[in-house]
Amino acid sequence: MKKLALVIGASESAVIFLYGLSIVIRGTVDHSSVGSPLVQFIIYTILAASLAACTRGISKQQNWARTPYFLLQIFIGIAGYTLFSGTPLVYKGAGVIVLAAGVTGFVALFRTPQGTSTSN
Repeated sequence: MKKLALVIGASESAVIFLYGLSIVIRGTVDHSSVGSPLVQFIIYTILAASLAACTRGISKQQNWARTPYFLLQIFIGIAGYTLFSGTPLVYKGAGVIVLAAGVTGFVALFRTPQGTSTSN
Protein backbone atom coordinates (compact mmCIF):
# COMPACT_ATOMS: atom_id res chain seq x y z
CA MET A 1 0.00 0.00 0.00
CA LYS A 2 2.91 2.36 0.65
CA LYS A 3 3.99 2.11 -2.99
CA LEU A 4 0.46 2.97 -4.13
CA ALA A 5 0.43 6.04 -1.87
CA LEU A 6 3.82 7.09 -3.29
CA VAL A 7 2.71 6.62 -6.90
CA ILE A 8 -0.49 8.58 -6.30
CA GLY A 9 1.35 11.39 -4.49
CA ALA A 10 3.98 11.69 -7.22
CA SER A 11 1.36 11.55 -9.98
CA GLU A 12 -0.82 14.17 -8.32
CA SER A 13 2.18 16.45 -7.80
CA ALA A 14 3.14 16.24 -11.46
CA VAL A 15 -0.42 16.76 -12.71
CA ILE A 16 -1.00 19.74 -10.40
CA PHE A 17 2.24 21.38 -11.54
CA LEU A 18 1.44 20.77 -15.21
CA TYR A 19 -2.06 22.16 -14.71
CA GLY A 20 -0.58 25.36 -13.24
CA LEU A 21 1.84 25.55 -16.14
CA SER A 22 -1.00 25.17 -18.62
CA ILE A 23 -2.80 28.10 -16.97
CA VAL A 24 0.23 30.33 -17.53
CA ILE A 25 0.65 29.20 -21.12
CA ARG A 26 -3.05 29.57 -21.92
CA GLY A 27 -3.16 32.97 -20.20
CA THR A 28 -0.15 34.18 -22.18
CA VAL A 29 -1.48 32.95 -25.51
CA ASP A 30 -5.02 34.25 -24.94
CA HIS A 31 -3.81 37.45 -23.22
CA SER A 32 -6.19 36.78 -20.35
CA SER A 33 -7.40 39.81 -18.45
CA VAL A 34 -9.35 37.78 -15.87
CA GLY A 35 -7.28 36.89 -12.82
CA SER A 36 -3.55 36.52 -12.87
CA PRO A 37 -2.26 33.35 -14.51
CA LEU A 38 1.14 33.85 -12.87
CA VAL A 39 -0.39 33.98 -9.37
CA GLN A 40 -2.41 30.85 -10.09
CA PHE A 41 0.74 29.13 -11.34
CA ILE A 42 2.57 30.04 -8.13
CA ILE A 43 -0.29 28.70 -6.00
CA TYR A 44 -0.43 25.40 -7.91
CA THR A 45 3.36 25.09 -7.79
CA ILE A 46 3.35 25.52 -4.01
CA LEU A 47 0.60 22.89 -3.72
CA ALA A 48 2.51 20.48 -5.96
CA ALA A 49 5.77 21.06 -4.05
CA SER A 50 4.00 20.50 -0.72
CA LEU A 51 2.53 17.24 -1.93
CA ALA A 52 5.89 16.17 -3.37
CA ALA A 53 7.61 16.94 -0.05
CA CYS A 54 5.03 14.90 1.86
CA THR A 55 5.35 12.04 -0.61
CA ARG A 56 9.14 12.11 -0.23
CA GLY A 57 8.76 12.09 3.56
CA ILE A 58 6.50 9.05 3.35
CA SER A 59 9.01 7.28 1.13
CA LYS A 60 11.60 7.79 3.88
CA GLN A 61 9.13 6.64 6.56
CA GLN A 62 9.05 10.01 8.29
CA ASN A 63 5.93 10.29 10.41
CA TRP A 64 5.70 14.09 10.06
CA ALA A 65 4.59 13.64 6.43
CA ARG A 66 1.51 11.53 7.14
CA THR A 67 -0.89 14.19 8.44
CA PRO A 68 -0.17 16.78 5.71
CA TYR A 69 -0.46 14.03 3.09
CA PHE A 70 -3.86 13.02 4.50
CA LEU A 71 -5.03 16.65 4.47
CA LEU A 72 -3.83 17.21 0.91
CA GLN A 73 -5.71 14.09 -0.19
CA ILE A 74 -8.86 15.47 1.43
CA PHE A 75 -8.38 18.77 -0.45
CA ILE A 76 -7.86 16.84 -3.69
CA GLY A 77 -11.05 14.87 -2.98
CA ILE A 78 -12.94 18.12 -2.43
CA ALA A 79 -11.58 19.46 -5.73
CA GLY A 80 -12.73 16.26 -7.43
CA TYR A 81 -16.20 16.59 -5.97
CA THR A 82 -16.34 20.22 -7.06
CA LEU A 83 -15.37 19.24 -10.60
CA PHE A 84 -17.97 16.48 -10.56
CA SER A 85 -20.62 19.04 -9.61
CA GLY A 86 -19.88 20.98 -12.81
CA THR A 87 -22.25 20.97 -15.73
CA PRO A 88 -20.14 19.83 -18.72
CA LEU A 89 -19.59 16.09 -19.01
CA VAL A 90 -15.81 16.56 -19.26
CA TYR A 91 -15.80 18.16 -15.79
CA LYS A 92 -17.78 15.24 -14.40
CA GLY A 93 -15.29 12.78 -15.88
CA ALA A 94 -12.30 14.70 -14.55
CA GLY A 95 -14.03 14.99 -11.18
CA VAL A 96 -14.47 11.24 -10.91
CA ILE A 97 -10.78 10.68 -11.69
CA VAL A 98 -9.58 13.34 -9.25
CA LEU A 99 -11.94 12.17 -6.50
CA ALA A 100 -10.87 8.56 -7.01
CA ALA A 101 -7.19 9.53 -6.81
CA GLY A 102 -7.75 11.48 -3.58
CA VAL A 103 -9.72 8.67 -1.92
CA THR A 104 -7.25 6.02 -3.09
CA GLY A 105 -4.26 8.03 -1.83
CA PHE A 106 -5.95 8.56 1.53
CA VAL A 107 -6.88 4.88 1.96
CA ALA A 108 -3.49 3.64 0.71
CA LEU A 109 -1.60 5.70 3.28
CA PHE A 110 -4.13 4.87 6.00
CA ARG A 111 -3.45 1.17 5.40
CA THR A 112 0.32 1.72 5.43
CA PRO A 113 1.89 1.16 8.86
CA GLN A 114 3.66 4.12 10.42
CA GLY A 115 7.44 4.26 10.19
CA THR A 116 9.65 4.09 13.24
CA SER A 117 11.52 7.28 12.42
CA THR A 118 10.18 10.47 14.00
CA SER A 119 12.89 12.81 12.81
CA ASN A 120 15.26 13.31 9.90
